[in-house]
Amino acid sequence: MASLDELPPYRRAQLLWRWAHQGLAYVEDLVRNAEKRPCPLPSAPPGPPGKTLAVPGDDGRFHLERVGRMLCGETESASAWSHHQHCGWIERERGPEEWMGGRLDDPDAVTWGSLVVEWTVRPTGPGVDPGIVERPDRCHGGRYELLHLWPPRPARTASIRRLRAALVAELGPDCHLCGLYPGAMVDHDHQTGQVRGLLCAFCNRVLEECPHLTGCPRADYLLSPPAAGLNLRYPASQQWQPTEATRQRKIELLGFDPFEGLHPAS
Repeated sequence: MASLDELPPYRRAQLLWRWAHQGLAYVEDLVRNAEKRPCPLPSAPPGPPGKTLAVPGDDGRFHLERVGRMLCGETESASAWSHHQHCGWIERERGPEEWMGGRLDDPDAVTWGSLVVEWTVRPTGPGVDPGIVERPDRCHGGRYELLHLWPPRPARTASIRRLRAALVAELGPDCHLCGLYPGAMVDHDHQTGQVRGLLCAFCNRVLEECPHLTGCPRADYLLSPPAAGLNLRYPASQQWQPTEATRQRKIELLGFDPFEGLHPAS
């Protein structure tokens, strides 16, 4: 039975940081009881197998299509695909705002609003490479997973664009952990700066939650990163850092700083 202290120091610290709101005892139990439950990989994307294209629709947006099926559509009738999209927003004194998620500083001062929009779409032209379609021109209907089937937008900095290009050239454009969705994030070890691979949004979000030493796809990825042999380094200037308020809140919840004595790559 594994224990929290058997994890490499930086992984231990990251796990404690992620679950600080649950407390130290919770994290210890998480590691201790995880041995027979490997972390799941994302489910396969919806739709039939085959090449995905972006087809223009008569609603003015592009839609993902495979083997004649519009993936963001629900049912087909008379060559038109029914669509639905859930829209949510918040109302403040200054007016409505798009809800982007995250923590609200004044939750009692906002009113929530939502609705479901339904419409039908007919293709109006041949399919194109989804990677060339700008984000505002992409359909946001259908299931949440479909948003991650669209190739990611270009990185904001040249250094990250070069890293992504090197990973795609050597290891392919799809997620280097699950292999199911387009690689969206350049993943790296926050202590050493070593680039580990290209991850989809799903895998990137949950990778650091893995409590396993071995015997789990995420743990195996962390132990033997696909991109280790490329010797790529993530630029320190691009690494995310928590705000001081967040850092102090986590330390208060745990009773100690899990990163004390550990230094991220510079």
